[in-house]
Amino acid sequence: MSGATRRRQPGQILPFFAVALTAIIALAALLFDGAHALVFRRQLQDAGDAAALAAANLIQTEGPNAGCSATAGPPPGAPRAALVAAARNSVAANLPGHDVSTVAVSCPSGWNNTVVRVQLTETAPTFFARVITSDVFDVNTVSAAINGSVRQKAHSIVLLNPSNLSWPNGRDGCPSFLLSGGPTVVIEGDVQVNSACRESDGGAFATNGTASSVTLNSDATVRVVGEYRPAGPLNITPAPVNLQPSASDPLKDLPAVPVATLPVVRTSALVQNGGVVVLTPGRYQGGIELKSDAKAFFLPGVYVMEGGGLRVGGQSSVYSIPVGLTTTATGTWSTDCPEATCGVLIYNTSRTGSGPSAAMGPIDINAGAKVMLRAYQPAADLLFGGVAPFDQYRNLLLFQDRAPVPSNSYAQPTISLGGGGIVDLSGTLYAPSAAVLMKGAPSGSGGDLAVRLQFVSWDLHLRGNTRFTFLYQAGFYAKLTDYGLVE
Repeated sequence: MSGATRRRQPGQILPFFAVALTAIIALAALLFDGAHALVFRRQLQDAGDAAALAAANLIQTEGPNAGCSATAGPPPGAPRAALVAAARNSVAANLPGHDVSTVAVSCPSGWNNTVVRVQLTETAPTFFARVITSDVFDVNTVSAAINGSVRQKAHSIVLLNPSNLSWPNGRDGCPSFLLSGGPTVVIEGDVQVNSACRESDGGAFATNGTASSVTLNSDATVRVVGEYRPAGPLNITPAPVNLQPSASDPLKDLPAVPVATLPVVRTSALVQNGGVVVLTPGRYQGGIELKSDAKAFFLPGVYVMEGGGLRVGGQSSVYSIPVGLTTTATGTWSTDCPEATCGVLIYNTSRTGSGPSAAMGPIDINAGAKVMLRAYQPAADLLFGGVAPFDQYRNLLLFQDRAPVPSNSYAQPTISLGGGGIVDLSGTLYAPSAAVLMKGAPSGSGGDLAVRLQFVSWDLHLRGNTRFTFLYQAGFYAKLTDYGLVE
């Protein structure tokens, strides 16, 4: 009896072995084929990333053909044919045998028509898995690349002083945005005041003197981290919104101008006492001073004030002009200086060394001066037309060096722009560590100053009984251009 039982035991093991073998094969399928699918997915992702970058390289950032799609939206329409072709050619080069007709190229929403997306779908080859099932591994990847600028909020003014109550009066950020006298202010873009000063501290946004008014058009809003304090008759329509979140510097990643790449034009201060001078871009060590009805014409490019700053006396004149022109007049300047071929960037910084001529000087445009300047256009640059890294300074008119940063014992020179003369300025004024003072007409009364300027500065002070109109036109302002993978 026991012998018969022993003879039947081998036959009982076979079913268990078959089940175990199936489990082993299934485990091998999971481990081997799963690992292979992961490697395959990595190859597919790399190919998709390369394809997205290849397509993004063809996205134009300016002009009638700008954007991923000819239909900007939102949402954007179908991608331009050239982008689709570039993406599929890249996939064909990196994944031979892949059916490029299945490469899906699109322009996703939420990126200001500056991003192209590439989606790849493929079936990963299997080995063990096909023995036990008919299922396959479908691999899907998504890649997206940007070449352009994501639309920033429509700000006319961004003030970065966070407030430091222990600092001296005037530098503590209480207020950061100040209206003195009785200015009438019209603003078309949003205003952001980062100062956290409460009304009891003097306010982050305040007025003193006679009646002032601030009108915001186009649904613009004043947002204040602290509170606004009407220390006198002040009418703001619509009313500011207090206790708002702080905003970051929209140009915080903009690099300092590479000064060493520019030629030295002057090794000492240029003082123009009357007469006419035609200026070329480059480094002006000791700065520039115009006085006694002097007239200066700035050819397109970047002007570095290395110490000394830029001073324009009352009745003096400053004009930007295109290459090939050596003069212009107030009445003809708007047509003599086309926006695409005429423009300057004034970069104010210090000079290596010591002494008064080495320190950063002020930008001081006296009341009564004629100042007619368009912002920098890389393609028009006399020295570096269209060459990186100068493209990132597009639409920047004035850039004051971030360093030295404000402290309890130091304040950068104020940027002072006087009215009362003829002022036609456009572009972004970027002074993240300096206060900006805009003065009214001579003696601080009367006048009407309309500018297409965006201010990104430490503080802003509007003075006088002038009507200040800040026109908002997004195409005139600086914005950072991003490039690379975003998904």
